[in-house]
Amino acid sequence: MVNSNDWRRGRCVLCGAGAGDLCRDCAAELPRIGSACCHCGLPLADRGPCGACLRRPPPYSRCLSPFLYEAPVSQLITAFKYEGRFSYGRALSRQLCDCVRAAGAHADIDLLLPVPLHWRRRWTRGFNQAEIIADELGRALGLPAPTRRLRRLRAAPAQQGLGARERSRNLRAAFGARGRFDGLHIALIDDVVTTGATAAELTRLLLAAGAASAQVWCLARTP
Repeated sequence: MVNSNDWRRGRCVLCGAGAGDLCRDCAAELPRIGSACCHCGLPLADRGPCGACLRRPPPYSRCLSPFLYEAPVSQLITAFKYEGRFSYGRALSRQLCDCVRAAGAHADIDLLLPVPLHWRRRWTRGFNQAEIIADELGRALGLPAPTRRLRRLRAAPAQQGLGARERSRNLRAAFGARGRFDGLHIALIDDVVTTGATAAELTRLLLAAGAASAQVWCLARTP
């Protein structure tokens, strides 16, 4: 169970041991993704493309995540997003950073771009969780993570409970870009990827603005 005390003193966010943001034992028990599809990041017996990606690969080159969106990771992310438990988000961001480094995914990345929130949702929540994740990764990997290059142009209905087709319809013309991204290799940063519809829509926008490629890095992947 997630411990709700203030963990700025460097205690494990799960068990409370004085061993940093996630102690070794707790980190080992989290629902990690082992082998995964090389494109969409869904768990797979091997690292080749899954059947869906063989038929219709996503526009982004890969989706990388350390965890499945299952307890207690789902609890940590929920508390991070809706209760402002920033230490939980940073603890998971460091795990994502380790995952990125292990995969060598940052080797050719020029820019980290957090998935934007509509201004109303950001005003209500008080922050964009993807920006906090991107800032943590950017400082660790030495990569720029600007927060104003992508915009959410319109508020879409809630995505929970919708399938991929409905999510995709919700997101049409929902985003905009500031400036060009000519020749840049970009990593889109988000907390959770479910169907990949948001990542696909943003990738198409970036490619249209001249980007060479886009990856998706997230804290957790919905199985």
